[in-house]
Amino acid sequence: MDLTTPIDIQAVIGAVKKHKDLLVTLDAEEAGDILKHFTPIPGVKDSITLGRTTLGKISHKYTGQFVGQVSNGKIVPRTLTVYPCVMEMDDEPERYRRTYITEVKGGLYPKEHPFEIWLNNYGIKCASKELHDVILIAKYDADAKKTDLSTSFDGPFTILEDEKTAGNISEEKGNMYKTGAFSLADIGTKLLEMYRSRVNTFRKKKAKLFISPDLGDMYDDWLEDQGVLVVDGSGNLSETTDQQFLRGTNKKVEIVRLTGMPDGSHFVLLTTKENCCYGYDKEEDFRRLIPFNSGNPYHYNAAGKYVLGFQFVTLDKSELCINDQPVTPVESESDDSE
Repeated sequence: MDLTTPIDIQAVIGAVKKHKDLLVTLDAEEAGDILKHFTPIPGVKDSITLGRTTLGKISHKYTGQFVGQVSNGKIVPRTLTVYPCVMEMDDEPERYRRTYITEVKGGLYPKEHPFEIWLNNYGIKCASKELHDVILIAKYDADAKKTDLSTSFDGPFTILEDEKTAGNISEEKGNMYKTGAFSLADIGTKLLEMYRSRVNTFRKKKAKLFISPDLGDMYDDWLEDQGVLVVDGSGNLSETTDQQFLRGTNKKVEIVRLTGMPDGSHFVLLTTKENCCYGYDKEEDFRRLIPFNSGNPYHYNAAGKYVLGFQFVTLDKSELCINDQPVTPVESESDDSE
């Protein structure tokens, strides 16, 4: 692309098609730091019913007579609904000339790595960053005047808060554990107690403990106070704790620091990856940012659309537990209102 001449949209489209193997995807960029911990469900155009079968009872003492027990179990259906989201960009390519040349291998040789590809990828990376920042606590609003991405779908933690309000998650139901606010003196002990409060069938599974980076730092400091060296998933000394496991769980529970959580959040979710799902239609929608002619020959215009939604297969205590703290700290809510 010659940045000093009008843009040939057909040439741009041709370059994007020719080099489509170089296009990045929305779910593999920054938003992927969160989505990789969830189970993807492709092919969802509107909604899909999820549900985990709970074992029933079909065995009993032999009496010499067939009684035809049929209570194999039950399925509690949960609906995963996807909502449309759009990506739109209208920009002047000239502004990115220096960035392209300095950041992209082959930037000085347009035939090897066209600027069109870099600019398309830049747009998708921006969209992925925006998705990352709202993905956990987005809340759908049908008001057409509210167009922010944070109102486009229900994020997974929003779903949990709504279920808590509806009474489907509570201490009485066993899928909530009272920890109170954490402190440096007790965070490791409380998290382990929360895990050990689960039924043995849950504790047999590989689970994920979703926490905020702030709690992650507090947990690391607690470990140091215990005289414990931080190691990575391979058992090597490491400065990063992304693959750290909860102490005392025999590496059954991976601690996942979700950077999209509100600052200062003491909310904790313990569940399995299989229980956390996100739905979408086609993988290619996550990379499809299509250039078009808007009438301004010196502007680069492109648009894309994808659908996205979240749901938990089950809220049963056998596979999910949250603590009693809100996702968004009360302090943050009051600060926002000022």
